[in-house]
Amino acid sequence: MDAIDRVDGDRQEARMKLSVVIPSYRSERWVARAIRSALAEGVAERNVIVVEDGVLDGTSTVVQATGARLISLPQNGGAPHARNLGLAQVDTDYVMFLDADDYVENGLLAGLLGALEREGADVAIGPWVYDGEDRERGMLRQAPVLDNGARIFHWIMHAFFPPCCIAWRTDAVRAIGGWDERLRKDQDGELMIRALVRGLEVAICSEGNGVYWQHDSPHRVTKAQIRDVMYAADVVFEQLEGWVRSRLANGTGQDDRFALGRFCCKTAWVAYAYGDSVAGAQWAAKAREFGFRNRGYNYRSALLASFLGIRISSRIKAGTRSVYRRIAQR
Repeated sequence: MDAIDRVDGDRQEARMKLSVVIPSYRSERWVARAIRSALAEGVAERNVIVVEDGVLDGTSTVVQATGARLISLPQNGGAPHARNLGLAQVDTDYVMFLDADDYVENGLLAGLLGALEREGADVAIGPWVYDGEDRERGMLRQAPVLDNGARIFHWIMHAFFPPCCIAWRTDAVRAIGGWDERLRKDQDGELMIRALVRGLEVAICSEGNGVYWQHDSPHRVTKAQIRDVMYAADVVFEQLEGWVRSRLANGTGQDDRFALGRFCCKTAWVAYAYGDSVAGAQWAAKAREFGFRNRGYNYRSALLASFLGIRISSRIKAGTRSVYRRIAQR
């Protein structure tokens, strides 16, 4: 990655108003790149806050050499805990939570801040790309303009956006409770769903991009067991169920009810794919409760299940890079 040498007027504004919180667990190999990318975008050194989640490698030495602020925890407490500790130190209007192995480039932070301020929004979503070790750089992904209801189910069924392309109004993310420290999986997804169901305003930015870096380290914060995947799905479902039922009580929300059932069906497929038949059956029952009686969550999965059944079909799809497999592994 090439450093951005010129800090223009917009990025000077970013220096005053945005902090970047970086949870770091055994990340000495990547964390300097994440820090340098934020500094190159105009964030002041004191507003780059690295929370070392357990003193287990040379992360502290690397961070201190960059001038960023460092909080070192003697024991690993998990990424949500580290992010919340960093959030407590933020004194700027806006904040980004940047994983230690990801980075930002091409004016993303100035673009996110501009979108937040122009629209008076609580959260801004910008472009991002996949990149990583032994893989080609992916295509640029841009969030569509949607209302909160449509965005909820677009997010959980079609396309998520990683923390490296999202900035928050600091008061807004604090008001909804920050990161859920119970979760080991889909932490960013749960936070966004919670924000959307509570009515936070979303702005879309088209400038710059975040880079979501892929690698095979066993210490990635996104590594988790199927029980963690299912627990995160339960937490997200609780958020969505309350929101959908409130809309139904107001005489709206029939489409949302069906969409929630579809989410439950997809989650059943994930459970069956990883050998958890009990959870699979429970999620399938939830899908039917919300009016979704298809055996698959889309046309292809329904067609496959009509011939082979859900259990066998889910195992076949688990051997491919299908959408729900990517969701389960991200």
